[in-house]
Amino acid sequence: ICERAPLSQSDSAQNKPCPFQTISNGDVHKYYSAGAPYIIHIEDVLAFSQRWVELVPPTYDEYPLLYAEMFAYSMAAADLNLKHNLIQGLFTGCMTSWPHTHGVEEHEALEISAKNYANLFENPVSGASFDPESGGAVSCFLPPLSPPPFLHYCQRYLFATPYTKDAIEDRVVHFFAKRRVDHDILDCNRKVVLEPFVEDKSTKVPHGSERNWHTLAVCATVRAINFAKSKAGCPIKTD
Repeated sequence: ICERAPLSQSDSAQNKPCPFQTISNGDVHKYYSAGAPYIIHIEDVLAFSQRWVELVPPTYDEYPLLYAEMFAYSMAAADLNLKHNLIQGLFTGCMTSWPHTHGVEEHEALEISAKNYANLFENPVSGASFDPESGGAVSCFLPPLSPPPFLHYCQRYLFATPYTKDAIEDRVVHFFAKRRVDHDILDCNRKVVLEPFVEDKSTKVPHGSERNWHTLAVCATVRAINFAKSKAGCPIKTD
């Protein structure tokens, strides 16, 4: 990668290692294992973006999969000694970690919040996915449960009803998947409320506390999208 994208284009730099090649694993995790959202100073962003662009093609050739551009991001930051101040606890969802519940009250709030949402599909009522007075995603969580402000817009979150820990053959799997959402979902001409998708009952679903977080992720994502349309003044049918 460094041979194809040396930090300097001078002849003397062609065979020199890039700084990212000498970074210790400890420094990688401490300063460069970063993910969105990013805040970068304007005086750094131009040089950084240029170095990032240089590193993406050779990185993708070595690792032609998703995340190649993220690896290149970290390498570019290391090359320019742009050490990040990593903040924990801002993000949750797949590919990160679910929040830890602290104490009995938070644990019970997690269980009840998830069950309340799942019960809306076991006993269908109008407004399960959108209540104009709910406030969107915040309506999914009972106090004192307070999740991080950012949820990873993952490929899919899912849960099954009946909402029980036991394996039940006759069940319905409800899920949210970003690749199933129509690109014009926020168009005001689409007046139908977004509902969780339904899938074959043989699909594997998460268990334990992960099941509860998946359920609330479906709730939060669906309600947030519908709430955003409502706040934009779009007419929405709730039944």
